[in-house]
Amino acid sequence: MIAHAIAKSEIVVQGKSERLKNELYWRLNVRPNANETATDFWIEVIQKLLKESECLICVVGNCFYVADSFQEDNSVMLNQVYSNITITANGQNLILSRTFNSDEVIHLKAKNARIRAYMETVMRMHDEVISAMESSIKISKTPKFLFKIVGTMPVIRTVKQDGTTQDLTIDDFKASLKRMLESENIEILQMNNGMELSHLSIDTKVTSDDITKMSKEIFEECAFAFDIPKSVFLGEITEKADSTNEFITYAVSWVVEVLNDAMNAILVGKKDYLDGEYVWIDLSRFKHRDLVESANNLDKLRAIGFNLDEIRQAIGWEPLNTEFSQERVVTKNYTNDLGGENA
Repeated sequence: MIAHAIAKSEIVVQGKSERLKNELYWRLNVRPNANETATDFWIEVIQKLLKESECLICVVGNCFYVADSFQEDNSVMLNQVYSNITITANGQNLILSRTFNSDEVIHLKAKNARIRAYMETVMRMHDEVISAMESSIKISKTPKFLFKIVGTMPVIRTVKQDGTTQDLTIDDFKASLKRMLESENIEILQMNNGMELSHLSIDTKVTSDDITKMSKEIFEECAFAFDIPKSVFLGEITEKADSTNEFITYAVSWVVEVLNDAMNAILVGKKDYLDGEYVWIDLSRFKHRDLVESANNLDKLRAIGFNLDEIRQAIGWEPLNTEFSQERVVTKNYTNDLGGENA
């Protein structure tokens, strides 16, 4: 859910005075490399980051690749060096022959090892409980019969096809009973004196509803671990706006900040960043907005100085790039009315 929220959002390349759509924008939002779309790429990046607590993105030329595995040295004061980097392209593994320093890769790290350990423990415990519950249900629903012999063991005889009789052992007789009980044909069972056959009922008091409740507990634990509102995780949203906002605030925003910092450090650099250029993930398009319901709020943006192109971009529309659409018009007067001739 976190990965999909970020992959759906736009990565903005901000110049000194306007948003840019250049080679970097293309790679970040459309085609990071020759074989992947940006949506699939960023979903893989975020999932790897959250599952493995880190993700390495190699910058090769103008293309980005996710490393399946790599080795890094233990440098502290100097740039770290990455080697034996393996990437996957078209289902094939490729080991990069060169080494990379920390200025040539985007190394994302998430300090969530404790979350991973917690989730692994929760899943292991719940797996054991659910397996036991499933076994109990299977036992209770599988027919069982009690074969009882009262007194001494009677002699059990059967008539063969040639008319002769044959004495059966108790095991032979139970096997014959089993075949008859499993048969789809109507059969009549004749029991000797001292022999009883009855249905054995086993009530385990476990139902499929119990497994459903246990599964729901797993989902709630997972939502709790990643700070996702339970109503959002379970699809039980009643106050859609508040729940979605909480999801973005607590579960998504910190991951976005990790990405923003890493991309600015490597793709923008200190000099350009301090000059006002930067890269950032715009989460505003993640939330669905009804244009008619939002009309009044959009009008307020226009009133405080946003131009039409900026408003159109905020709702996912293309800018008009005209003199009219880029004009800023403030329609509210915030000056003091002092009276007199100019009042």
